[in-house]
Amino acid sequence: MADYTLKLCMGCMEPKDTDGVCPLCGYSPDVPSLPEYLSPGTHLNDRYIIGKLMRFNGEAADYIGFDTVTSSKVTIREYMPDTLCSRSKDSSVIAVKQNCVAQYKAFMSEFVELNKTLAKMRTLGHINPAIDMFGDNNTGYVVFRYIEGMNLAKYLKEHAGELTWDEVKKLFPPIFTTLSLIHNAGLVHRGISPENIIVDEKGELKLIGFSIADARTANTELASEVYSGYAAPEQYSSSNWQGTWTDVYGICALLYRILTGTAPTNAMERLANDTLLAPKSLNDNIPSNVSKVIMNGMTLSGELRIQTVTELVTQLFEEPPKPAVQTQTQTISIPKQHSTKGPVSEPKPVKKKEPMSKKSVFAIAAVVTCLVVFTGMAVLIMNLDDNSSQITNAITTAETSSLSLMSSEISGSADGSESGGTVTEIPVSVSVSETADPSTMPTLAVIETSAVSEGETEQSTIKPGATVYIMNDLVGKNFDTVKNSSVNENLTIIPEYIYTEEYAKGTIFEQSIEKGSNYEKGTELTLKISMGPAKVMVPEFYGLNKKDYFDLLNSCGIKYEEKAYETENTLHDYVSWISMEPGEYIDLEAGEVLSVFVAVNPENTAPSETTTVTTEAPVETTSAWVTTTVPDITVFPEVTEDPADITEEPDITIIYDY
Repeated sequence: MADYTLKLCMGCMEPKDTDGVCPLCGYSPDVPSLPEYLSPGTHLNDRYIIGKLMRFNGEAADYIGFDTVTSSKVTIREYMPDTLCSRSKDSSVIAVKQNCVAQYKAFMSEFVELNKTLAKMRTLGHINPAIDMFGDNNTGYVVFRYIEGMNLAKYLKEHAGELTWDEVKKLFPPIFTTLSLIHNAGLVHRGISPENIIVDEKGELKLIGFSIADARTANTELASEVYSGYAAPEQYSSSNWQGTWTDVYGICALLYRILTGTAPTNAMERLANDTLLAPKSLNDNIPSNVSKVIMNGMTLSGELRIQTVTELVTQLFEEPPKPAVQTQTQTISIPKQHSTKGPVSEPKPVKKKEPMSKKSVFAIAAVVTCLVVFTGMAVLIMNLDDNSSQITNAITTAETSSLSLMSSEISGSADGSESGGTVTEIPVSVSVSETADPSTMPTLAVIETSAVSEGETEQSTIKPGATVYIMNDLVGKNFDTVKNSSVNENLTIIPEYIYTEEYAKGTIFEQSIEKGSNYEKGTELTLKISMGPAKVMVPEFYGLNKKDYFDLLNSCGIKYEEKAYETENTLHDYVSWISMEPGEYIDLEAGEVLSVFVAVNPENTAPSETTTVTTEAPVETTSAWVTTTVPDITVFPEVTEDPADITEEPDITIIYDY
């Protein structure tokens, strides 16, 4: 192996021409390193060079490193539980304390299994899985790619301390998906915080900092690393159950910090006196529903908390529920067409009787006389005219409806010489029961009228005796809801599907008949319906068989083609790889098609039939990210009675307490 120690800065692993302080990162080789950890310049496995110590916890230590085979930076994680072992200043070999051998081996086994599981998930683009594992110095090492970027804590400092909900909606969905898949694999992170999320050079998020459970739980045999404000209450006691809900608390606490610019209160302080304010009370721009969901995700009781990331995401991104409709009254003015034979008497309002004065006697007598005359006229008119105006109003799907008709007559000249003729405005009051949703139901008015005489100005375009409906506002409604309502019975609906980011998928955003307009049964109504954004994110495929992944693509509206791919590295009929990287955007409007390569194991037949565009053999590609064969990873053997080393299982050096 070539000697790189004189050419590289041990602080940033960049080439350096001179000794002394690095002009790029400021690292000085004269600064002493901690004796418990590896010294910069140490060589491992005849391949890797150890640089400066970046971070450590009760389980392991992370170093910047250099891979002499690929000439690239790496991160090297060393299993180093400092409560169970130690290292002398002049040696790289770890010595285990006399009474801690069993614990050392047990935690090493967990360390190995955790990283082996993550290594199998290397297709996930938003974690940093192991690329190599080996044993040396009486312990184990895991090698990761080095991520250029900054942690979220530093990123927030450079962006005014907080982000908007719209920015979070763009950044975090891949993290939500990744975390859900990690949970499906049986892993829990327990350390979600601004320090363990990296914003890379592309502006994408990566989740790092996975550790075994005891390293992230208080009162265990390891020095615990719990992130104040982000750790769930159950992490402060080894007797409490932990699970996916533990990470739900962490991700909600992280969202709280990002959206408000304020770190959430420590969980133990909240248990004593919970004064945590809702996010919306700190930042009024946060949607009410989002604020409520975050608080539900930070419920102190693990049993009452949102249980899974899937449930959390569903609640975060769902539209706020609309208030229940109790009673709604709609008042509409309908022009009344009159008979040409004379005025129609209207009911008079009933007034409460009051004591009569003597001065009123003659007035009452005159009124009685007038009433007799008008009554006779009304009877005569009713006998002569069977076409008196009748107006009813109902909503056919409601269980109950009430109609209140009030009219006031405006008299004109008998021959209609006055402009507009005789017109009566009738406010129609519709009372809707709670079993009907008036926003999707048509208002029905049956109008029986006689023709307008010559010389009168017609006040309505409604044909005599026609059944007339009044158009409601359908904009913002879900098309499926409208389609299944009585609107579909009275209208010929012509849907037009259009890609738009302004409205959720399936939402009506334009109607050809304006609200409040009259229409007759059978009228054509054109509705413009959102198909959602034209570009959607390609979902993650890791661990999914083709049926489940195809269902996921169909729900996103993504067109795809299935292609057989012969391999032994992926289970038969599971998705091996796809033509685009998960998290990238595919253009639906442009008709882009995603190629899905389904694994065919040699001992099995070709994949069973599915509804796809084609099943051609895989097409060669020059895309750098596409991997046709999964690289081999050297892993630890199972920990046995003897201490674990990758190759020869050397004895553990025990420090005896005298």
